[in-house]
This record gives sequence, C-alpha cells and structure tokens, in this order.
Amino acid sequence: MSVKEIMEKERWAVEEGFVKGNWDALDKSEVFDPNMVCHIPPFQDLKGLEAFKQFCMGVSQLLSELRWSWDEVIIEGNTAVQRFTVRGKHTGTTPMFSEQPTGKEVVAEGCAFYHVKNDRIVEFIEYSNYLGFFQQLGIIPTINVNRAAGNS
Repeated sequence: MSVKEIMEKERWAVEEGFVKGNWDALDKSEVFDPNMVCHIPPFQDLKGLEAFKQFCMGVSQLLSELRWSWDEVIIEGNTAVQRFTVRGKHTGTTPMFSEQPTGKEVVAEGCAFYHVKNDRIVEFIEYSNYLGFFQQLGIIPTINVNRAAGNS
C-alpha cells in the first residue's frame, strides 16, 4: 500500500471518529500500528493506538461540532506531512482539560508528521497552535503587540 493510500485511510478513520463517533474505525482502517508512538506537545507522549484513541475521544468530548479541513499533504518516501485546520465549539471538559466550557467557537491550526513502516503509521508527531487555542478561550490573555512594543 502506498503512503498516499495510507493517508487516505487515515483521513477516513479520523473523520469517522470525530464526526460520527465511530472510534473503531481507527482499528478497522488497519493503517495505525498498535504500538504507534504519538508526540503531541505540550501533552505527554502517547504509546499505543489505544492511548491515541483515548486522546482523540477526549478532544471530541471537549469540542462539539468539529469540522476538519486537510489544507495540504506532502508525501516523501515513508513520511507524510499534513497541514490541517480544526473548528469546533468548546462545550465539554476532559481530564486533560478541565476548564469549564465557554461555548466559544475555536479554530486551531497545526501540522502532523506521519512515519510509515510496513504499511502502518508507527509514529505521529503533531504541532498545533495550542497557545492560540487557549487565548481564544480566554484562558491565556492575548498580548497587545503595540502596547508591548511601547506604541500607543
């Protein structure tokens, strides 16, 4: 199976999970290695597909009305890079994010790197704008650039 085909199945599985709540799709897609390792700073590394599924289910509990867009995908050799945008409404809590729901619409952008071996994703590395996410929710204040630079 080509890396492009693997990424198409990954996209299907993620949409099934986040949009339809069908988290078994991550297993059924057969593209995630059961022992995969996920790096999603600032969170602790996730070891194994089950840990990744639990993380994803937490995100879907935190944000409702989730909408994903895959803005760009680049594939070279056994590595794929995906730039994405996620939109949703902060209506829930999770153990990893216990702030009270704000009901605010949020937009998060990020990039994910996928390393493929033997037709399976063995490593996932995501870099998202969590600072911007927390600022949109009002948890971390935004910086007034003009004021910080001494301009009025």
